[in-house]
Amino acid sequence: MSSTAEDARECPPAAPVPLRRNAGFRLLWIGQTVSDTGTTAASIAYPLLILALTHSAVLAGVVGTVRLVVQIVLGLPGGALTDRFDRRRTMIACDAIRAVVLALLVVLVVLHVVTWPMVMVVSVVDGGANVLFDPSATAALPAIVADSQLEQAWAATEARSYGASLVGPALGGFMFGLGTAVPFLADSFSYLASVATVSRIPGRFRPERSGERKSIWHEIAEGLRVVWRNSLLRAVVIMAPLVNFAFNGVIFTITVALRQHGIPPGIVGLAQAGIAAGGLVGAIAAPKLQGRLPLWHLVILMTVAATGLFVVAALVLPSPLVALPVAITLVLAPTANAALFAAMLRSTPEDMRGRVNSTVIMMATGLAALSPLTAGLIVQHVSDQWALGAFAASVGIAAVMCIALPWLRVAETVEADALSRQ
Repeated sequence: MSSTAEDARECPPAAPVPLRRNAGFRLLWIGQTVSDTGTTAASIAYPLLILALTHSAVLAGVVGTVRLVVQIVLGLPGGALTDRFDRRRTMIACDAIRAVVLALLVVLVVLHVVTWPMVMVVSVVDGGANVLFDPSATAALPAIVADSQLEQAWAATEARSYGASLVGPALGGFMFGLGTAVPFLADSFSYLASVATVSRIPGRFRPERSGERKSIWHEIAEGLRVVWRNSLLRAVVIMAPLVNFAFNGVIFTITVALRQHGIPPGIVGLAQAGIAAGGLVGAIAAPKLQGRLPLWHLVILMTVAATGLFVVAALVLPSPLVALPVAITLVLAPTANAALFAAMLRSTPEDMRGRVNSTVIMMATGLAALSPLTAGLIVQHVSDQWALGAFAASVGIAAVMCIALPWLRVAETVEADALSRQ
């Protein structure tokens, strides 16, 4: 054996660059922090604008629901397309389109010609671009960071998202008080900032094809099969819809209920920021919590706690302090999400990551498309307390499923055994 070969055998592989010094991850993280902040600021402004135009909680719910339904319908084709195109260019195109559309909405609002269907169209285009952007960004992550850093990178991504959710709603409510067009203008500029940072990320982001290109519907079916054959992902997509339905519904209910009780937009934004603070605390703690509890234990703790705390939140309304019990329910979410998405990325071929990510997201969040409309109907025709009670029941059913059924526990054991044999 040559000395070169011996040296290669004896020298351990170089440690990966820390994330804080990884130029590509830093650019992605900074750009998306700005973009996420603008998006969360605008997300609270959409229902506030609809309420200002129509004084109808139901129409505010309709707009939110239509946006989510469009995202679901486009989810699977969008994931297949992200596996065909250069992922960096896809992200740039999506954010450029969103910047232009939001700028058009600003013009309509300033000219006082905006109507609620116009707002809905802009919201749909804004949300629809996520169908291509998010799976592209997720699928590109293994090309930016080392495999051993995936959990850490996803925890940092969760921290970024919750940090934006902490600042964005309060900022959005404050900006809406300054002028109804201001949060949408800020969101437009945030997308331009994302375009500037993403375009500078170094690396190759066009997936290598492992075989002959097939029809898009055939590729969608391949993604569905991969998810269903993965026992862990299959267990998640069976139980997650109820959880996401409940959390989305609670957050939307709080926004509409507080506003209808006369709470100023800025205070409504602060309440939403308080909810996000729980997730941010959890994201910061996630690296230390990783591996301490099995995923199914985390899910049981989160869903059982959410059931009780959503009931507490119903009793607290209409006080803005309703944010506190909801925030507590989010502390464990980043740790569970980091474990799930790292497992998903490791077990999926590079040229299928977009499809698998979109399939998991679509199936796990599909039911949540009904949560804004459900919340709007219950708030308007019954009460906001009953709306929170209904969503508490939803997450309670998920808790019972996780405790009584072995799906998640068995699936995690199977995945761990398969990983240990590699």
